[in-house]
Amino acid sequence: MEDNIELEEKPQDNIIYQTSSSNQVDSIEIDINYDLSNHIKQHITQSKTGMFVSANNISYYIPKSIKKGENEELKKLYLLNNISFTMKPGRMILLMGIPGSGKSLLLKVLGNRLGKGKVEGELKFNDHQVDETTHQRDTIFVSQDDRHIALLTVRETLEFSAKCNMGENVSQEEQSERVDLVLDQLGLSHTSNTIIGNQFFRGISGGQKRRVTIANEFTKRSPNLILMDEPSTGLDSATSYNVISKVKTIAKEAKASVMVSLLQPSVELTNLFDDVLILGEGGNLIYFGELNDLLPYFSSIGLSPLPNQPLAEFMQEVSVEPSKYMITDKIEQLSNNNPSSGGGADRNNEKINLVKLFKESELNQKTMLSIQHLIPNDIKVSDHSIKKLETGDNGKSSLRYELKHLLARHIKVMKIMKMQYAVRFFQAIFMGCVIGSLFVQMGFTQADARNRFGLIYFAMVLHIWTTIGSVEEFFTLRGIFDDQKDSKYYRNFPYFLSLVITKIPISLIEAILFSTCCYWIAGFQSRVDNFIVFILGMALTNLIAQGIFQVTSAFTSAQLLASLICPAIVVLFMIMSGYMISRLQIPGWWIWLNALSPLRYVIDMVASNELYGLKFHCSPMELIPPSSYPLLNASYDDGGFEGHQICQYSTGSDFLNIFGFSNNSYMRWVDIVIILGFICTFFFIFFLGIKFIRFETKKPPRQIKLKKKKEKKEKKDKEVKHKWNGCYMTFENLNYVVPSVKDNKETGKKEKVTLELLKDVNGYIVPGMCALMGPSGAGKSTLMDVLAKRKNVGTITGDIRINGQLVKDMNITRFTGYVEQQDILSANLTIREAIEFSANCRLPSSYLEKDRVKLIDEILSVLSLTKMQNTTIGPNPTLGISLANRKKVSIGIELASDPHLIFLDEPTSGLDSAAALKVMNCVKKIAESGRTVVCTIHQPSQEIFEKFDQLLLLDKGKVIYFGDTGENSSTVIQHFTGAGYQYEHGRNPADFILEIAEHPPSTGQTASDYYKSSLHYSNSVQRLQSKTIVPEGVEVPKYKGKYSAPASAQLHSLVRRGWLNHIRRPQTILLRFLRSFIPALVIGTLFLRLDNDQTGARNRIALIFLGFLFGGMASIGKVPTIVEDRSVYYRESSAGTYPAHLYILASVITDLPMMVLTAFSYWIPMFFLTGLTLGDHGWKFFFSLGVYLLVIMCYDSLATLFALTLPTIPIAILVSGVGLNFLGLFGGFFIPVNNIPRGWIWMHYLVFSKYGLETLSITELKGESFKCNDDQYSKIDVGMNRTRDYCAIQTGDTMLLQYGMDDAYGRQFYNLIILGGYFCAYTFLGYLALRFINHMKR
Repeated sequence: MEDNIELEEKPQDNIIYQTSSSNQVDSIEIDINYDLSNHIKQHITQSKTGMFVSANNISYYIPKSIKKGENEELKKLYLLNNISFTMKPGRMILLMGIPGSGKSLLLKVLGNRLGKGKVEGELKFNDHQVDETTHQRDTIFVSQDDRHIALLTVRETLEFSAKCNMGENVSQEEQSERVDLVLDQLGLSHTSNTIIGNQFFRGISGGQKRRVTIANEFTKRSPNLILMDEPSTGLDSATSYNVISKVKTIAKEAKASVMVSLLQPSVELTNLFDDVLILGEGGNLIYFGELNDLLPYFSSIGLSPLPNQPLAEFMQEVSVEPSKYMITDKIEQLSNNNPSSGGGADRNNEKINLVKLFKESELNQKTMLSIQHLIPNDIKVSDHSIKKLETGDNGKSSLRYELKHLLARHIKVMKIMKMQYAVRFFQAIFMGCVIGSLFVQMGFTQADARNRFGLIYFAMVLHIWTTIGSVEEFFTLRGIFDDQKDSKYYRNFPYFLSLVITKIPISLIEAILFSTCCYWIAGFQSRVDNFIVFILGMALTNLIAQGIFQVTSAFTSAQLLASLICPAIVVLFMIMSGYMISRLQIPGWWIWLNALSPLRYVIDMVASNELYGLKFHCSPMELIPPSSYPLLNASYDDGGFEGHQICQYSTGSDFLNIFGFSNNSYMRWVDIVIILGFICTFFFIFFLGIKFIRFETKKPPRQIKLKKKKEKKEKKDKEVKHKWNGCYMTFENLNYVVPSVKDNKETGKKEKVTLELLKDVNGYIVPGMCALMGPSGAGKSTLMDVLAKRKNVGTITGDIRINGQLVKDMNITRFTGYVEQQDILSANLTIREAIEFSANCRLPSSYLEKDRVKLIDEILSVLSLTKMQNTTIGPNPTLGISLANRKKVSIGIELASDPHLIFLDEPTSGLDSAAALKVMNCVKKIAESGRTVVCTIHQPSQEIFEKFDQLLLLDKGKVIYFGDTGENSSTVIQHFTGAGYQYEHGRNPADFILEIAEHPPSTGQTASDYYKSSLHYSNSVQRLQSKTIVPEGVEVPKYKGKYSAPASAQLHSLVRRGWLNHIRRPQTILLRFLRSFIPALVIGTLFLRLDNDQTGARNRIALIFLGFLFGGMASIGKVPTIVEDRSVYYRESSAGTYPAHLYILASVITDLPMMVLTAFSYWIPMFFLTGLTLGDHGWKFFFSLGVYLLVIMCYDSLATLFALTLPTIPIAILVSGVGLNFLGLFGGFFIPVNNIPRGWIWMHYLVFSKYGLETLSITELKGESFKCNDDQYSKIDVGMNRTRDYCAIQTGDTMLLQYGMDDAYGRQFYNLIILGGYFCAYTFLGYLALRFINHMKR
């Protein structure tokens, strides 16, 4: 029987927490100081022994390829090197190290999450090797990343985790109890019904997301090994201490072995640990032993912390700069005792080899001896692996159980996303009505027969593009799936089944809605079986597209690549479906691709279903020879037809035979079976992809080799001295409310409410450093956003002034910098280029080039980024520079504007103590230069906290302290000790006041009431009212315009960045080329060397339209990139970096070469392979190439417009697909202009595809002569057993007449102006969307 460790205990103390979710701000009392120890003792079994872990010289490496002749040893890239340590039940190890030292890797090795790497050495758990099937049940692994399904609530997330971790043998009641207890323990009960959220959906705060990640793992039963990777990121010090202290209790009483990596542990937090393991550069071990032995050991090798330096900071930095901590007397003693020691340090300050020193130490020898006798002789160890050997039960849940809960989770997400599905269903109804009304009540003429094929083909295309959003869905879920796959939440097969099963009803509903509208309005056959087959055809098309998109996504590393590849694959299948070119006309070398195209069987099924058995006739205009033919009434002897006309095709079978489709009623059922076979094959390949393909591996960021710039001679301008003065900001009676929706418990309905996030905030900020602090959800970031004019929702009241002038009347971005908490950066720029871009766009022209370079060099130096200045930033910390360095780059970008006033939102979040101190030292230097710095900060070390001159402490939107911090924080400490709080000498003042912010004062007053009764409050109000804060003579910052730099400099920087974004993605450029070139080769060889016969005449227009179809689908691939880049624009626009029109203009300039690449690499090979007409001196080729480029530009600009206007990638892609459908439907190919109903004719003139198709068709066909081959003549019976041959298409003008283009000859060149106008119009609308629509709500 498994141990069941519960976490519930009786409350002893209460702390008030506050939610920061979008729909509630309530004070919730949650119990935290439980008697956890006694409760665990009641539930733990006596047989539990825990996990003894021994690591004997383990190393971790990633295999890599080498060039011929290189050393074989280079095949292995070592990231961890010869590390030895032990872990024992009940003991906690603090894992420390600089960024990149391998902390996360070591935890992953212990958690058996190796990825592509391999382990050398001996790593044993309870004296046996790791067991792949059971290790995750013994292990709690809290990863560094917080990846959750954004639309699930906190409770739903944990309930799913509990079901997976606890298994089907545990009752539902017990699972629910575990979830409730974990929620209570981690202070999440009050947010249990709030969604997790992301950048598009407002949810819980970052700190709460971190706690959800921790809670997810602690739903496991009977953990023996607890591994936590930076669990305190985003948490304040009080919450961090609370969480780790609970882990400490579980470790001691539940006999768990614990290893935790931390970034900025406080003294109290550090003291919770028994042992310390420190990693240095290259994954080398520089210390492992008890916490109490750490200082004596380092003292023995001549190193000691600096005076008043926190121990955690010393542990972090000692591996980087050991010489900084050398003890002079000790070094002399070491040098005298062992002058030949290569590992020691001498007077000449040689580099200390900490790795070698520890290897030779007594501590390491003690560890090596303990590995051999780690498990006491009187203990019989037990864990899930041993139980498996004894009982044969690996503890896995059944596939049915896993599938049931995966389906339930997916259905919950679908219910939450009902609006997105409603849009899809509405689109199905809308497009069904549009297409039905366009082909309304088709009759039985020749045109109606052809229109049936056009409608069927277009309906198929429509159902393909409604599913392309599944690409984005897959990549959204991939990271979450990878995490849960590593944790053995479930197996691959039930996850795969849940994805497939949930797609089937959506496809079926969409097909039914579309078919119900379209089928009956269009006038298809009124038979139940025909209607059902039509519905099945649409639903199966939908599933085929899902299969293609999912397979492509599973085998590509990024969404951008999948978005580029998917359209090319679908286009090829569409071309080979048998409609654009009849199967009978497909050359032998491509007929195999026709057989492999699943869409061929769809159109065969639906076409034979609708046309077989029908009778058709000709309208008077469709009889041949036509009435206008000169020889129609001439005598036979004169070559005439004596008035005889015939109707060429009289049955549906005739038309089916033309296209090579099945001419019977039973083949449609065979087609359905074949299509199901294709669908099963696609999804089977998709299953193999999610099971075996894994792309997420840590890659080192790219180093860019830059060419040396030639030094430009500066013009001898007057050197401008840039003397910056800080700002004086005052704010009085500041309130901020936002609209929200709340559930009314009495009525059960949702009602609109307003949430008051800031309440009567008063204060002032003077040159120096001011800290905004408070517990999670206190309103720190909200206040900063309000002060910086960054809020775009809600209502702000009160008075905010800078140097005495109202902020609302100022261009605040001209003299301020704002460092956001989220690091939104351009992935393809180097660190230096990102900072340089900001400087060039935001510094005035009065700055000389040498001054800019000097400023950038200084920023890189103080942020310790000089060595890696030429490293690309990368899309995320996994595939680029580390989180700490990303934060530094964000700060550097804002410092590059050389601002008067700087706002920093959590600048130390995610940084270790050493990196945080370096960053804040840099900020302090800036403040000391006379500037004003406002900074929200959580969990600062004492050294960082004492750098601040002012403190504004918030709780639930109210001020509970505002004033100076005082020397050594004496002023703020005296304020709170006056309220009855006891301050322990030597304790971090920041931890002291943050705990106070979560407790009511001992006097019974609220913290804000006590503050209002203090001298600090009365003095600040008096100064605000007397207007004495701003000294006399301080000028109000005045600027002529909104932007500092000239437009030319901004445009140059934007164009350069845009171009670098393109050329640093060579894989994307290659894909763009191949995506155009390969279809061009396929189409070119499919229509190879077109003859001037009847087939060649018809295929020319089809060929042109195929190019349009391809161009439109290719443009959809841009949407994800534009939506991602849009977030960078939002940040830079808020900072006043450049105006929207320059961003759009630069985008057009840098995208133009890519559009040229797309157009040229398709049109040129296709043109010459198919043998289209060159014209005199090749004018037709060059003219048509230019027209096609304009068409591609229109498609691209339209896709850009949708991406900038719509909120999310799936919606933008869905609407783009609808737009492409309209362009194809009304362009004049599927249904010629002569056949378009009068009510829809306006739409024909509204779409730009009409003008492109018209222009290229006239260019190619006008004046061309065509002939009939022997088998292409129509036999006309003229009576008396006489027949005469008739060639239907003798000139290109006849084809143009059939498509209604015969009256457009004079518009051939004017259409170029119209196409250019469309491109400009779409670009202008894109500018308006960028200018006035902001999807990043603050």
